[in-house]
Amino acid sequence: MRQNSLTHVPEMKSGSFKRWQALIRQYSGIWIPTNRALFLKTSLLRRIRALDLSDYEEYYQKLQDKNWASLEWFQLIDALTIHETSFFRHKESFDLVQHVCQQKIIQSANANSDCNIQIWSVGCSTGEEPYSLAIALEELALGSLNEKGLRFFYGITGVDISYPALTAARKAIYSERKIHMIAPEIRERYFNRHDSDHWRIKEKLRNRVLYLQSNLNQLTKAPKRNYDVIYCQNVLIYFRPEDRVEILSELVERLIPGGVLVLGLGEIINWQHPELVRIDEKNCLAFQRQL
Repeated sequence: MRQNSLTHVPEMKSGSFKRWQALIRQYSGIWIPTNRALFLKTSLLRRIRALDLSDYEEYYQKLQDKNWASLEWFQLIDALTIHETSFFRHKESFDLVQHVCQQKIIQSANANSDCNIQIWSVGCSTGEEPYSLAIALEELALGSLNEKGLRFFYGITGVDISYPALTAARKAIYSERKIHMIAPEIRERYFNRHDSDHWRIKEKLRNRVLYLQSNLNQLTKAPKRNYDVIYCQNVLIYFRPEDRVEILSELVERLIPGGVLVLGLGEIINWQHPELVRIDEKNCLAFQRQL
């Protein structure tokens, strides 16, 4: 099987493909459907050649060795997930989060209580999403709330399965291509020039985001922190429909009463939960947990 390019992708028997499906789902929850067999084969092939192994079977058997596989799984999962994202991807959803947080801040002020907002970015990839959420809240603080003297604290938790993606997120260095759509005044407020082709998120904003590595298929074992907003877009596509429902149920358990779950349009169809009410926003898919 050892060749110098990926132009020739060896065949994989149906039984072998199903074993790989089951193994990857068992470890990560990620489901590779049959129509993505070529994607799976090419991803495996890259790792096989990088490790100088002979074929799919040898790689499969090596992954059964927990000591050997402990680091290799991070590389494989990274190859199976897409990290192409951007700042303020789907602006309508960020606008909704900003509005939800504004309402909580005002309600807290009217009740003479402190306001602490916690947001969870699920599948945060290389950090563009959690930093966009942080910018949205910082901009909220600079706007009408500032004129009224209203103050609040916030924190954002970014979670992803990929260690390489999380490493990039913590570095918070982005190319000109990544931020060219950001308004100049926003860029000046929240980015520093890193070099001639890159910008870095300012330290004040970086300190607002905590990054953790975790698998969504292990949510049942995770502590049930209470979040005001759970932002989960372009993540459920990696899971089987029945697994998506289980994941969403676990996410709901981690929302405070009145908290909001933001999903990607089209990622789940006709889903309902007894404790949630759909938010009436035609350009967003979001639900609020009943008080």
